[in-house]
Amino acid sequence: MNQEKDRARRREQPEPEEGTRPVPKVVSALLAGLVLWGSGYILWHAGWPLTGGDSRTPVVLQADEGVNGANLYANVCASCHQGNGRGVPGAFPPLADSAWVTGDPRIPVAIVHDGLQGPIEVAGERYQGAMPAFGGQLSAAEIAAVVSHVRNAWSNGAAEVSTDVVAGYRERFAERGPWTVDALRTELGGP
Repeated sequence: MNQEKDRARRREQPEPEEGTRPVPKVVSALLAGLVLWGSGYILWHAGWPLTGGDSRTPVVLQADEGVNGANLYANVCASCHQGNGRGVPGAFPPLADSAWVTGDPRIPVAIVHDGLQGPIEVAGERYQGAMPAFGGQLSAAEIAAVVSHVRNAWSNGAAEVSTDVVAGYRERFAERGPWTVDALRTELGGP
């Protein structure tokens, strides 16, 4: 009968103990190696000094053609306006079949250079948001190339934009902030 009373106690395992065994040296060496490798990988791919980002440049220069507007668009613009230029409904306006793109070339130059804030209507749909300014990041040749690409892609069929148009814009609106639709229409005309 005594065995019946002790049956539950005999079934239990002893309590585990912590801190009785050190971390194996192999595991410590493996962790140290992974930390060194990870640090080296980050430094190698981020560049030195660490400036943030991944140190890639979105501009692809080709020997006789200058800046490739299609590559520049893919790296800078397509994340919002999509690769097909149709934008994201309700968030980012389309560039394909847009009068804002195919009209006066100074308008897309102004928007890319200084940005756009506030409501805009494109293809019958109203968008409320902000387009960042790229004038401080892109050269006149790069802005001309990407605007020319957008004006010629997706059956837009508008004329290319020269670097002189961008340079003239920069002279006229040197210290300009973001545009609004009303300001664009007042200064440059627009759809």
